[in-house]
Amino acid sequence: MSKSLGNVVDPFELVKKYGTDAVRYFLLREIPSTEDGDFTEEKFKERYNGDLASGLGNLVSRLIKHPQTPNVPKIEREENLLEEYRDALNIARKQYKYSIEKFEFSEALATIWQLIKFCDQKIEKTKLWEKGGRQVEIIASLLFVISEISELLKPFLPKTSETILKQLETRKSEPLFPRLQRFV
Repeated sequence: MSKSLGNVVDPFELVKKYGTDAVRYFLLREIPSTEDGDFTEEKFKERYNGDLASGLGNLVSRLIKHPQTPNVPKIEREENLLEEYRDALNIARKQYKYSIEKFEFSEALATIWQLIKFCDQKIEKTKLWEKGGRQVEIIASLLFVISEISELLKPFLPKTSETILKQLETRKSEPLFPRLQRFV
């Protein structure tokens, strides 16, 4: 990419097309803050669809749309979380804090996405869609962790963070990041 070659990307056009949070996420996750970076719209769409739409967006949607979610009481204190969720959250917070202190924002975001992956794996492993078992406890713990994910995201994706917190409060889902066509 070069101004002299005329193949510069207009960040304002990207923001109009995809939104501030999505562009900010890509730049912080993919472009080193102290070095040159590589941007292609294809790479942007892959990261958008993979991390934002299918990762974060799908996790929040699946949980909020779960039929038991409206009946699950909110966990007010972290010590009421199921132990493995509390442990995963504490590990993520430590890694996140370390990365932030070192100005390694890409690593801080990677830590958040590890926590998102943990939640997705728990939904699959516990077969949350099947009735019975510890559904209420698991959903309550997942809702708490997602609210914490939202707080960790706040410096990077403030609008998304606010939307997630609103959805958790109202227990009504709306798409965070609609999937993009790859080569449009």
